[in-house]
Amino acid sequence: MSDVAVTWAKAQTCMSVLKGRKGADGVVGPDKVRADSNAKAVLVAMASYADAEGRAWVLVDVLAMEIDKQPRMVERGRQALVDAGLLIKTTETHLYAGRKIPIYRLPLELGHASTVRRRIAEREAQLAKASGSMGVTGDTHGGERPPSPVTPDPRHRCRPTGVTGDTLIGKGITQDQTQGVRACASNPDQVRSEAFEQACDAWAGKAPERVSPPLSWQAWVAALERAALSEAVLLAAVLAAVARDPDFGRGKAMNLDRWLTQDRFRGWLTAAGSTAGPVTPGRWDGPPEVRTAVVDAIGEAGAVSYLDTASWVEADRAVRCRTSIGAERLRSAAGRALSTLNVTLQGPAAQPSQHRNER
Repeated sequence: MSDVAVTWAKAQTCMSVLKGRKGADGVVGPDKVRADSNAKAVLVAMASYADAEGRAWVLVDVLAMEIDKQPRMVERGRQALVDAGLLIKTTETHLYAGRKIPIYRLPLELGHASTVRRRIAEREAQLAKASGSMGVTGDTHGGERPPSPVTPDPRHRCRPTGVTGDTLIGKGITQDQTQGVRACASNPDQVRSEAFEQACDAWAGKAPERVSPPLSWQAWVAALERAALSEAVLLAAVLAAVARDPDFGRGKAMNLDRWLTQDRFRGWLTAAGSTAGPVTPGRWDGPPEVRTAVVDAIGEAGAVSYLDTASWVEADRAVRCRTSIGAERLRSAAGRALSTLNVTLQGPAAQPSQHRNER
C-alpha cells in the first residue's frame, strides 16, 4: 500500500456529464455536470492497493465489497477513470487463482499531489480571477505569479487535468489531456537521473511506503532549481538524513516528495556544499532546552530543518527563523512548548510572530 497514492487519489475530482433530456416539445435540454462519487470511490479504493509507482491490481468483487457498490458499478467507474486518464490500463497482468487480473497505473505525476495543495491552487486561482476582474495586473510576488502546484515538470510533456484538477467523465467528452497522460505513462522513468534513483533507493530502504518516484521526481527537480544545488549535493543530504535522522527508526519518516518540497534537506547540507564525508546539519546556537522542546514537538527532522537554520536573539529571547515558512511551522507545531520557556518567534525580517500560550 502507498500512502502517497491514497493521498493523491483523495485530491482528485471526478466530474460526470449527464446528457440533456428531451422535453415534451422535443427540444433537448442542456447537459449537466456533477461530481461522480462512484468513480471517485473506485479511484481511492484502487489507490489503497497501489505500490510506490502507482501500479495496482485488485479484484472487482473486492472493490465492490469495500465501497458497497455492485460489481457492474465498479466496472463502470473504473472504465470512466480510464477514459478520463485518471487510471491507465497497462499491458501487464497478475496471475491470481488461475485468472489474469489486469494491472492499472495511477498517474501520480499529474494533478494535485494532495488535498492541501489542491486547496492552495484553487485559492490562488480565485484570487487571480478576482484581480483580473478588477483590472489589476501583477501580484504580491514581485510582479511574477508563482507557479501553481498543478503545473507539471516540462520534462514530462504532460498536462494536469485542468486548473483545478477537475476531470470530466462521460461519453462524448473530448479531453485533450488524455492522450498526453497516456504518452507520458508509457515511459514515466525516461528522464530520471541516476542520483535521483539512488536517493529513492536509500529512502525506500527504511521507509518504502514513503517513496513515490513520480511525485518525488517533480519535487527533486524543483528543489534543485529552487536551492541552486547540484544533484550530488542534494543526494548527499538525502543519504545523511536517511542514515542519521531518528524519525526513520521511529517509523515517522516523511514522504520523500514532501521532505523535498518543504526544504527539509537544507538542514542536512554542508556549509561548503561538498559531498565529501558525512553531511553535518546546522548547529543550534541557542539554549539547549529550546531545541529539546522543538524536538519533542516536531521530531529531529523538524528541528534540523527549521530550528538549526535559525539564530538565537538573546536580548529578545527569540528564535529568528531564516524564512517565514520556518517561523510558521515552529509556531503551529511547537508554539505551546516555546511559550512555556518564554521564547518568541521572529521571521526573517525580525518581526515577532506571536503565538498564544495554550496551556
